[in-house]
Amino acid sequence: MELDEMAKTLVETLHLETNPVGVKLIRKEEDIPKEMKMIPGPLRYCEMVQAARLRGETTLANSDLHSCKGGAAGLGLMEFPENISSGNLYFSKLNKVVTKEAGSKIVSSFPAQKGGSTVATLVGPLAKMKVKPDVVIFVGKPFQARRVVQAALFAEGGRANFDTAGIQSFCVDATSSPILKGDVNVSLGCDGAAKNAGLEDDFVVVGIPFDMAEKIVPILDAKGKIWDDWMRS
Repeated sequence: MELDEMAKTLVETLHLETNPVGVKLIRKEEDIPKEMKMIPGPLRYCEMVQAARLRGETTLANSDLHSCKGGAAGLGLMEFPENISSGNLYFSKLNKVVTKEAGSKIVSSFPAQKGGSTVATLVGPLAKMKVKPDVVIFVGKPFQARRVVQAALFAEGGRANFDTAGIQSFCVDATSSPILKGDVNVSLGCDGAAKNAGLEDDFVVVGIPFDMAEKIVPILDAKGKIWDDWMRS
């Protein structure tokens, strides 16, 4: 399935109001698209995803152009800085944990890419991607996430297991985790994405590894309306 067709099917079957987003973690300097320019100034990764989702913008950024170092580290562009790996950021600045040790335990539990394994990120509307993405992300309502989970389990059954901490939602939860685990992940978002990138309070962030999206989207296309009709009848 072509990427524009995949995006169209996701929008129509899930009733999405914004663009599904494709993300490619570029592993080698020589794989950086020669025809593309790096963004002119630093942005947070969540801002890049939101720019693609809400405004149809594509961004190419190396580690220097990722202003959120926690996000950059989660994506493998660098190692986690000491103030994050020690837990001090979540303890003393963000007041998310009662001790630094608790914050450090959260960071050490992140399903993060290996530091230095990524040289740049390419983020854009799925329909406009020129390369095969590693992961497909959408932001939407719990109902829309539910449909993706149902499609993921349609062939073989089982249960979905989500990995989230309410911290590093777009980068770790919706990008690195699906890539590493090869499975859908649903994130509850994070305060940083809400504050800095405008993530809506009542929306979730869903990451789907691309190879899995290729299997899920045809199921949504075939069954989504049937499921909706039964639910609404």
